[in-house]
Amino acid sequence: MDKIYKNYNELLDENNSLASELLNDKGKGKWQVEEIYSHSDIQTFAEYELTEGWYIDLKIDRDFNGAPNPLDFIDLEELGNALVRNWDNSCHFKSANGEIGVNGTS
Repeated sequence: MDKIYKNYNELLDENNSLASELLNDKGKGKWQVEEIYSHSDIQTFAEYELTEGWYIDLKIDRDFNGAPNPLDFIDLEELGNALVRNWDNSCHFKSANGEIGVNGTS
């Protein structure tokens, strides 16, 4: 993951363009006081989901004692795009420049 912002105001201070796009897309609301997870691109988002997010129970980021790590063979862009097609739009956002924002603990 690239960055966790404690709320919208912190995002606004540090990444004004993403904050503005997000506000334009979601409108004002309770989400603005929740944490916002930011990923610089679709591949970073997919890797996060594999290692710390949705798929964490697979333990794919562990040491394989010399055996090939499956993570090295996964098309992260394709996985990321599939995740985008299936995510909950109320708490996920993809900016015009490809940054991914995830709101709260979703």
